[in-house]
Amino acid sequence: MEGDNPTPVPPRRRYAPWALAAIVSALLALLLQGSLVPLNLAAAVMALLGLRQIRREPERYIGRAFCWLAIALVLILAVLTALLEPTPVLPPAEYMVPDEAPPVSEEGGGAGG
Repeated sequence: MEGDNPTPVPPRRRYAPWALAAIVSALLALLLQGSLVPLNLAAAVMALLGLRQIRREPERYIGRAFCWLAIALVLILAVLTALLEPTPVLPPAEYMVPDEAPPVSEEGGGAGG
């Protein structure tokens, strides 16, 4: 009668919620071309939280590759955004139009005096 006692089945491992949130937000940042810096930072933080969650309960969660992929995607987006985004440059002084006329001194430059 050894077959009466069922062997305990380990719980099915599932993806860590933070890992899924990280990869979804990283893909959204990619869709928006990395223009939202807070979204990029949020994706990186969520990926780190996902790695922490997986490390604490490896028998329950999987998804380490999603976390590392989200971190790599955010870093690539940050580098590409920094390289491709134009930096604001002021035109040379000879092309600048003054906003106001220069002040006139009253001490010796008057006509009729």
